[in-house]
Amino acid sequence: MNGVRKSRWQDQWRSHANRPFMINVFQGVNVIRKNWVSSLLLVLILLFLVGCSPKQPVSTASSMLTPLEKALSSGTPTLAEFGRGTCIPCKEMEPVLDELASLYKDKLNVVIVSVDDYRDLTSRYGIMAIPTQIFFDSSGLETFRHIGFYPEIEIINQLKKMGIE
Repeated sequence: MNGVRKSRWQDQWRSHANRPFMINVFQGVNVIRKNWVSSLLLVLILLFLVGCSPKQPVSTASSMLTPLEKALSSGTPTLAEFGRGTCIPCKEMEPVLDELASLYKDKLNVVIVSVDDYRDLTSRYGIMAIPTQIFFDSSGLETFRHIGFYPEIEIINQLKKMGIE
């Protein structure tokens, strides 16, 4: 023993540490002590991920409705156009839709839905290409769908088929 006296605790610790069936409680502490850099990195990554998680905005039930859902619940027929601001045919549809909105002011809701802003609506209605125009009756059921640029004359004809004059 070379004059160095071991305590009883050290003897017990060594005897337990050498037994394979015993769980070494301090083994995790030793690993962390040896790999403190990787442990610190892991903690920082976890904190970053928690800090970057999207926060849910606090809102009331009325503000959670999308413009399309508000239009569909109004009881008037609705023309919804799904598009994107950078899409050329979508940009060409804007003046047509503005004209229709003013022409059928109290008879038709005209809603432009951005596929970037309302991805849940885009997937719910199965939009695969833009622009897509969907016609809804006064009860909110889809009656007709068109993909691509849709001339104003043809939209008016479709509205007449739906009974909107």
